[in-house]
This record gives sequence, C-alpha cells and structure tokens, in this order.
Amino acid sequence: MQTARPAEAGPDIGASRLRLLGVVLICAQVSLVPVVFDYSADFPFPVVKALLSHGLAYALVGVMAGLLIRFGRSLIVWSWIHVGVLVFAGANLVASMFAPDLNVALFGTHARMLGLGTILDFVVLYFAIVLFVRTRSEAAAVVLSAFAGSVVVLAYEFVQFAGKDPLDWNVGTAIRPFSTLGQTTTLAEYLAVLGVGALTLAFFDAALRRAVRIGLVGYSCLLFAAALVTQTRSAFFAVLAAGILVIALLWTSHPGRRARAITLGGALAAAAALTLVVLLTPLGARVLGTVEVPGTDATNALSPPRLEGAAEVRIGLYTTAVQMLRDRPIFGFGPDNFAAAFPTYRTESEHPEIQQSLPTSAHGWPAQIAATSGLVGLVAFVGIVVSALILTIRRGFHPGRWMAAAMLIAFLAAGLTTVSDVGVDWIFWVSAAAIAALTARDPALAARAIAKETGRRQSRVLDHVDRWTVGRVAAWSSSALGLLLALTIGSANDASRSIREAQLQRVAGRVQQAVVSAARAVGEDPRRPEYWDGLGLAYIAAQRTTDAIGAFDKAARLAPYNVIYLGDLASANLLLAQRGDASAAVRAREIAERGVRVDPNNPQVHLTRAVVMQVTGDMSAALDSVERALALAPVWNDPQLPTTAMQVLLSNSRPSEAIAIGRRAIATLGNPQDTFQIYVELARALDAVGQHSDAIAALDAALAIRPGDFGALQLRAQISAGMAAH
Repeated sequence: MQTARPAEAGPDIGASRLRLLGVVLICAQVSLVPVVFDYSADFPFPVVKALLSHGLAYALVGVMAGLLIRFGRSLIVWSWIHVGVLVFAGANLVASMFAPDLNVALFGTHARMLGLGTILDFVVLYFAIVLFVRTRSEAAAVVLSAFAGSVVVLAYEFVQFAGKDPLDWNVGTAIRPFSTLGQTTTLAEYLAVLGVGALTLAFFDAALRRAVRIGLVGYSCLLFAAALVTQTRSAFFAVLAAGILVIALLWTSHPGRRARAITLGGALAAAAALTLVVLLTPLGARVLGTVEVPGTDATNALSPPRLEGAAEVRIGLYTTAVQMLRDRPIFGFGPDNFAAAFPTYRTESEHPEIQQSLPTSAHGWPAQIAATSGLVGLVAFVGIVVSALILTIRRGFHPGRWMAAAMLIAFLAAGLTTVSDVGVDWIFWVSAAAIAALTARDPALAARAIAKETGRRQSRVLDHVDRWTVGRVAAWSSSALGLLLALTIGSANDASRSIREAQLQRVAGRVQQAVVSAARAVGEDPRRPEYWDGLGLAYIAAQRTTDAIGAFDKAARLAPYNVIYLGDLASANLLLAQRGDASAAVRAREIAERGVRVDPNNPQVHLTRAVVMQVTGDMSAALDSVERALALAPVWNDPQLPTTAMQVLLSNSRPSEAIAIGRRAIATLGNPQDTFQIYVELARALDAVGQHSDAIAALDAALAIRPGDFGALQLRAQISAGMAAH
C-alpha cells in the first residue's frame, strides 16, 4: 500500500512559475490598458483598450484554472470583500438576461465597451490580484507597472498641452488635453487617483529608502499638476476625499504619536494648497463657477442662482437614472443599456446637450450602476467599498492597505460626476483587491492541511504516475488555452479599423473601396449597428440605394432605440420615392412615424418626419413636425432644422416666420458653410414678401460663401428680372 505523500513534497504555490506568469499578466494590464489607443479605429480609445483588457482576462482565467488544477483549494484566499464582488457580477449577469438590448448588455455600446464582458474582466482582475500576488516584491511590481503606464500618459499629455500633438483629432488638445485616455475627465480622474496613491505610499511606507520616498512625493506632485491642467473638477474632489480619509486613519489607527502630532500641520498645509488651487487656477475657477451667482437681467430683476451647463446636464442624467431605477428597481436595465432605455425617459425640457443626443452614460457611478444593475448591483458595489474600509480600519496601520483605501476613495469621489471608462475603472478593482489580499487570512495553514488531505485521497489511476507531473501538464495546458483565446480579439479591432477606413474613403470619393471596407467590417463584427450604418452610407455614395436600405434596416433592427439609423433608413427610401417608387414613399412615412413613437421628445425624429412629409407632398403634416422640432430644439447646432423649417413655412405661405428663423439661424450658426442654404431660403422668403433688394443682398452673402453656385445665381437672376419688370 502506497504511503500518502507528505504535504512538504507537494507543489509550492510560492515557487510556481505559472503564478508568476499571472503576476506578469496583471502588470501588463495595469500598465498597458491606460496607454494603448488606435488612431486608425473609428473609436480610437475604448475599443482597443477593452479588447486588450479582455484578451489579458482570457489569459488570466487560463492561468487561474491551471493553478486550481495544480494546487486545488490551497490557492483560495478568503475575504469578505469577495461576497460583494460575486453578488455584483451575479446582478449584472441577471440584468443582462432581461436587458432591452442583449447585444449591448454583453458587449457594451461601441463607444464605451462596458458590457458584461468588461465587468467580468474586472472581476477576473480582482481575483487574479488576490490569488496571484503573494509577496511584497510582486506587489511592488504591480505598483511600478501602474506608475510606468502613467509616465507615458503624462508624456503625451505634455505633448498635447504644448500644442505639438502629431495626430489630428477632431477637438483641440492644447487647452484641455486628454492624452491616451481619450477624455479629459477620465484623464483627470486617473492622474488624481494615482497621485493620491503615490503620496500615501511615500508618507507611510517606512521600509522604502529615503530617495524612493522623495521620488514618490515629487512624482505625485507632477501627477497633481497634470490633473490641474485638465481643469476637471472631479480631480479636486478626489484629492479632498482621499485627504479626509487619510487624516481620519492617522488619528484613529497610526501607532506613532509623532505622526498623529503632525497630522494637524499636514491638514492645514493641504487645506492651504487646495485653497490656492481654488483661487489661483483655472480648475478653481471652474469649481467656483459650478453655481452661477445671482445677478440682474435686462429688466433689472434679480435672477436666481443656477447651475452652469455641465452641471445641469449631469443633474438631468441623474434624474433620468432615478426614474429608470424606479421602473426597474431590482436589476435595472442591464450593463451599458442606459442608451437603450433613455428615449423612453427623454422629456420635453431637457438641457440642449441631452435633448438632441443619445446619452450612453449617466455620468457618475451611483447613477450608472443604479440604472443598469438596479438596487442589487448598487448595494453589492457599495458593499465592496464598505467591506474594504471596515477591514482597513479594523486591521490597523499598514502602508499598502492605506494606499489602496485612499485610492479607492479618491476614485469614488472623482467618479461621482465622471463617466465610467474602461481605461480607468480597473483602478477600483485593483484597489479593492489589494485590500482583500492584505486583510485576508494567511492561507498557509489551510494550504498545508488541504495538501495533506489531497495526498491521502490519491486516485488509483495515478498510483504509478507522478501526479504532480500530470497536474503540471494540465495546468500549463489550461493556461495555453487562455493565451490562445486572448489572440481572438484581433478580428474585432480589425473591424473597427475597417469601418474607419470606409468613412475616410467615402469622404475622399473612393466609393467602391468604401463599400469593400465597410463590408469587411460587418463581416468581422456583425453585431455593431454602427458598422451596418457605415455600410449603408457607402452604398448610398455608390448609388446602390436598395443595398443601402438593407444595411440601414439591419442597423435599425440591431439598435431600434437609436433614431439616427431610422433617419438614414427613411432618407434612403425617399431617394427611391423620388425616382417614382410609390411603395418606398409609403415605407418612408411608416419609418418616420416609427421614429416618433420610439423617441417622441427628440427633435431629430420630428425633423425626419417633416422631411419625409415634405418630399411626399403632405405640407400640413410637415408643418406640424417642423413646429414640434423647433419647440424641442431651442438651440440649433445643425443647419438642417432651420433650413427645412424655412422651406416648409414657405410652402405653407408663412414667409414672415421663415424670415425670422433665417435671421436667427445666421446669427447662431458659427460655420459660414452652414449658413449658405439658410441665405438662399432667406432670399426666397424675402422675395415672397416683396423685399427684393434684401433678397438680392442675402443671395450675395450666399455667393460670397460659395462663389459660382448655379442655384444661387439662377435665383438671383430670377429676382433681378422680376425687379426689372416692375
């Protein structure tokens, strides 16, 4: 009878190369995800970041499975924080099953990539840190990797701030840079949280050499300065919240009297620094300008205090999130399904930025989680935070725990008003995992007991085989499978690049190449409505209207809540209707009516209906839609609405109103090219009321924008001839 193998002879988790591979993958994730972007993709930042993160998560799952095969339950490290993490993941899994858009729930909206896959990705990262990182040197490697990534982020931010960005973005980068994160607000959040972590570690980790501590203090100051450059208010609140927590921990848990004694001085110095920031920097001006103070209007009446524009937008989104939670209180609408649910909740009096767009985020983690995973998800998420803080306080002073807790609170404070982002949200999970790992029970005793029990229960099949060799082969095989799965992310990134290539080719007039590129995109990733819409636009450019209708219809079926796709579908049917296809005219009217039902308080759907009714000859219905669109869109950012409104008003013999709209549009629209058609329609309206000289002046203004335009010249000649005849 074979004697049970002693526990000491079993495999050693600490010496496992497979576990070390897991640590390397963690280091890669925290360093590379904030840094990578793909300028040639249609969404350069979220797509490649999410795909890289997902690929590394596949590899981490493979390593985790391999370690479980090899070491069994001795790998497991228990923490009460795990409960909140698992419940949060479960809540999102259930919410996905009942989401309005299952595809978005699983994969996220294309512009955000924060579906269930990304949530599980973060959960995998959390457990990987808890299970794999076992020594101080390994923890230091993860921290250094995060700081190494931030060096690249800082460098590119400096390039943008200096006005030397070699890439041509569609927004200016010198005033408020966004670096490799893609959004100014998330960049500020990232920099502020890492700055808090660096400063906390420098102050409390006495084991660090003095030069290292001084370097960390200097680097934290650099991170804070870079956050100031972004002029983002959330960074201010992140530092403030973390400072309050650290001071509270010092007074209640630090063993050194000297540290507690200098807390007051440090607090005063920090308060003075924050005061200077508020008073002397552009960021401070934005903080103070959040609420606009009362003043007098044109009638000398005192106007009440009001929130500035960005704050009003957020309040509107938070209000919508509360309404969503009221209607689906248990599990919400599903991961990243805020956009899918929003049209139902759009009111008649939203902020213009919300009224004329489709928001994809509630702009704050409480509102976002409440709307998408309900009370179960929100309570679980808050439970993670509460458990982490309780464990941090109960276990007393520890530099690593205090650093993680400070970063956790800083992230949450910044995230109250900041959009969730795949390039930054990992900080929350890493911080929570660090606290779980540093407060968990020492698994060594349990590991030895489990190994001993495993030795007694050897399978007869393995009596004459070295079971550790078999376990090693199985473990590495599982890890290899995870690495292979990580390579499958390439096709999704190729699709993103293909549709961007199609857009550029279409604008450049290479329509056949645009069709090929767009078709390649939908072939590589057919779940994205953006790709089908891009294919439809390429077909329109190639004058393949019937094919375009099929592509637009596919986009509208994939995202029925996004009326942009319905607008493109209606427009394509109108092209056929203008060629004599009566059935296409009927379909266009049906599509326009469907858009009004889907998003009744969106001015865009009423504009679409107005155009459809105008083209199909129903001017009375067109007028109703134009008036509704004008009422819902007090601010005009697009010339199509005032242009269509003027045309419809003229057709309904209301030229004076058309003139008023035309003059207002010219004063409002900043781009001269946007005002060309406005001037032409204004000339028609002025001519209709007998103001022929003013009509000629309007056409001269139009021709100054587009010299030699045949239609404008012809209309000018007609008006001039009429004047001569009289």
